[in-house]
Amino acid sequence: MIGYPAARRYAELVERLTGDTELVPPGLILELDRPEWSALKNEILWSHGGARAALAGNFSSLTIRAFSASRVTVVTDVLIINAQGAAQSYKLGETNALGSDSSTVGAVRDQRRAVLNTRLSLRAQAGDALASLPVFSVPAGGTLIFHDVDWPLMEQTAFAGAAGLTLQGGVVAQEVSAYFWGYERALIPEERVLD
Repeated sequence: MIGYPAARRYAELVERLTGDTELVPPGLILELDRPEWSALKNEILWSHGGARAALAGNFSSLTIRAFSASRVTVVTDVLIINAQGAAQSYKLGETNALGSDSSTVGAVRDQRRAVLNTRLSLRAQAGDALASLPVFSVPAGGTLIFHDVDWPLMEQTAFAGAAGLTLQGGVVAQEVSAYFWGYERALIPEERVLD
C-alpha cells in the first residue's frame, strides 16, 4: 500500500487486522470485505424504511439525506414495495434542497455504533421533483430491488442545498413505500473540497 496515500482508510484497516501497514495479506479483498470490518474503517452501517401515503394532486416521495456537513452517507441498496392491487410507477434520482414534511433518523445496523446522522425524509408536493427522469413500473403486490446503487450524499453540495436520493411516485396520488441500506462515515479533509 506504499505510494497510495488515498487509501489511508484501507491502510488503517489492514494495520488493525494484521498489525502490518505495508502489505495486504493474500485473500483479503478490501472492496469486497466483510460487513463487520466497517467499524474499523469508521463506517456506520444503516438501514431505513418508510412509506408516504397517497395525497390527491400531490407526488409522494421518500428521500435519504446526510444531515451533517462533516459526514457522507452512501446508499447501497433500495427495495421498492408496491403493496397496491395495481401496477405502480416510480422515479429514482438525486434531488437537491427538496423540502421535507417530516424526517426520522435511520437505524444503526452494527450495534457497536450508536450515533447516526442519515435521515429519511417524507414529502408530498404538487410539483414533480424528478421531472426529467423516466418512470419505471413495479407490478401489483410486487417488489423491485436495486443492488450496488453506491450513491454518495452530502449535506453541502455545489447545487445549493442538501443532496438526497429520492424515490417518488411516477404520478400524483400514489403511495410510495421502500427500504434503503447503506453506510455513513466522516469525510476526510481532501473530500470536502468542491470544484
